[in-house]
Amino acid sequence: MRNKDELRAALAAPAPRIIKVRGVIDVREDCSTYATDGYTLAGYLAAYDPAVWGRDTRPSGPMEDARAASAAKQTEAIRFDIGSDTTIVGDGKGAGITGANLRLNGAHNVIIRNLTMRDTRDCFPQWNPTEDVVGNWNSLYDSVWVMGGSTNVWVDHVTFTDQPYPDSELPKYFDRPFQMHDGALDITAGADLVTVSYNRFEDHGKTMLIGGSNTSTVDPGKLRVSIHHNVFSNVEERLPRVRFGQVHVYNNLIEPGPSFVYAWGVGVQSALYVENNYVKLGNGGSVDKLIYNWSGTAITEVGTLVDGKPVDALDAFNAANPTKQLSGDAGWTPTLNRGLEPASRIKNLKAGAQQRERYHVAKGTDFDTVQAAIDAAPPGTTITIGKGVYREVVRVPRTKPDLLLKGSTGNARDVVIDYDNANGTKKPDGTTYGTTGSATATIEADGFTARDLTFSNSFDRAAHPEITNTQAVAVKATGDRQYYDRVRFLGHQDTLYADTRNVNTKARQYYRGGEIVGDVDFIFGRATAVFDQVKITALNRDRDPNGYITAASTRRDNPHGFLIMNSTIVSDAPAGTYYLGRPWHPGGDPDAIASVVVRDTKLPAAVKTAPWTDMSGFSWRDARFAEFRNSGPGATAGVDRPLLTADQAAQHTLRAYLGDWNPA
Repeated sequence: MRNKDELRAALAAPAPRIIKVRGVIDVREDCSTYATDGYTLAGYLAAYDPAVWGRDTRPSGPMEDARAASAAKQTEAIRFDIGSDTTIVGDGKGAGITGANLRLNGAHNVIIRNLTMRDTRDCFPQWNPTEDVVGNWNSLYDSVWVMGGSTNVWVDHVTFTDQPYPDSELPKYFDRPFQMHDGALDITAGADLVTVSYNRFEDHGKTMLIGGSNTSTVDPGKLRVSIHHNVFSNVEERLPRVRFGQVHVYNNLIEPGPSFVYAWGVGVQSALYVENNYVKLGNGGSVDKLIYNWSGTAITEVGTLVDGKPVDALDAFNAANPTKQLSGDAGWTPTLNRGLEPASRIKNLKAGAQQRERYHVAKGTDFDTVQAAIDAAPPGTTITIGKGVYREVVRVPRTKPDLLLKGSTGNARDVVIDYDNANGTKKPDGTTYGTTGSATATIEADGFTARDLTFSNSFDRAAHPEITNTQAVAVKATGDRQYYDRVRFLGHQDTLYADTRNVNTKARQYYRGGEIVGDVDFIFGRATAVFDQVKITALNRDRDPNGYITAASTRRDNPHGFLIMNSTIVSDAPAGTYYLGRPWHPGGDPDAIASVVVRDTKLPAAVKTAPWTDMSGFSWRDARFAEFRNSGPGATAGVDRPLLTADQAAQHTLRAYLGDWNPA
């Protein structure tokens, strides 16, 4: 199966069935696709602001009804019911399903294996002001939900992740995290005989819930679950949280994140037997936080190693919680414990779905330079780059498709690829590099991904007054399906060259959650490029105009050029000194008709009231420039400020620009 329609058809076919997933099936749409009955997040926030609504009752009324109706539309789109006698398996490395809720309701004999389940995101979280005194946002969908009396279920070698939109990167509303992800894998409502093995759970909050209600009448005697040889990385809680169930948790590796709350939740009538697990608390946290008492009475906890040392997590919990004591006898001893081994052997456990091959760049590892790793890597390789500044010029040729370059720390500032050539910089042969040749990194390959790193061109104008052609590119990107996730692009003039290989080809590029810094035409080119949740920093040159944020050269026959959405433009330049863009016609090409849409973006006072201007004798009025629903001091109304209607804006969305490509 390669798309959601084929997946639905396969699930509807007669059982027994084996369904093979090839590549990544992305079932997501823009949240606006599901919104109905007048729902808007701004309207919802206004209606149920505690200062207006209070904190004593849950939301009700027209806007809550609209939220519920919108959520129902999303449920219909992303829920896939898995029937009995079904195996769903990823066919090869990198197979996965993005944005889906797989539900097993009364299903028996089901296997889910070798898939990466990404970003099962609720577009319409519900606000509950009565929860936990201060209120909470609650989301609806689990990536996999085993419920309704389902039995004999095996979830094996699956990777569960909230990427590319983890809740940790989402805003707070009403001073509470705007939670858009619920469970990764939940087992509730009388499900029984479930095995969870060799999976990887990462970048998630509420990871695994077993038993959904303290008052359930169907859970007692059920919820018998084995959880073994799983890796829990950068997770917060529920590893698992249990009500009623007789649950054996053994030989798991736990690597909590900085917001770790607890691992094993002891709930009503639960019988948790926790055995030979390895915990790494290097990112913080204490031994007593491994256990939490959710109105339970007992837990058996034996053989735990924390950072290589034996600990008694239950003793630590009881010492720290004198009013919530737990006994050390869960009332049973597991006998079905295939593969049980000492916790010391779990320290470096590998689990999850098959991923691409990996190389490492840093002194003393596989390669000392980024380019050496690229040169050696076969297509599809993951190259992890260690912390540091790499002074080199990098090229990813067309012959290296589907490479992933990622910083090792998760912080783009820690891993920097930098050089300082400019257009006018002389080569050893006496000629100059030109704009394209000045690029620190030239990315030609299709399917390229960069994550958690910085590309910089550190050319210093002041230090080189002899150079008058000061274009200095950090990245020239020409391939299709290129994804830049939490990546920083630093420069001055012509920082990011989002282009295509030639005038006859198109290239889709997705820039999410990073930063772009510059002053003159610093986002330019003819690619179809979406800039989503990006911080765009417009530098102050102490002149008017200070600069131009975009210089698109979109081809006439391409309706989709640059789309800047859900982003923030910042600048310390004086008010009214920056243009949003001007139309670039390379070499005077009359068929380069710039297309730039800026929507749902915060604009600084530095943006001019008439934010578009001419370039090289070509009028901006002949280009395709527009805005929609921007905010901030730079978003003032004006006659020379084209605005999209709501119907027009519906044609300028992430999905419209990227088409059938899933940048997962």
